[in-house]
Amino acid sequence: MPLFEYACRDCGREFETIVTARTADAVCCPACESAAVGRKLSLPATVAVTGTTGATNCAGDGPPCGAAWCGRKG
Repeated sequence: MPLFEYACRDCGREFETIVTARTADAVCCPACESAAVGRKLSLPATVAVTGTTGATNCAGDGPPCGAAWCGRKG
């Protein structure tokens, strides 16, 4: 489920909450219970996949982890 960041326009508190399609219109500030909140722009979370050596690219003779997903042909 998506986790969104919000800022309350009444008290100024910033908070995070899990939002579903059913609860998207019902987000309220946990501090003052105001519905005057705005969603903040934030970057999506990502997961980095690394090999055992900590390398994160396919330079050299191939990825150190031996993964087939890197797209390198050889």
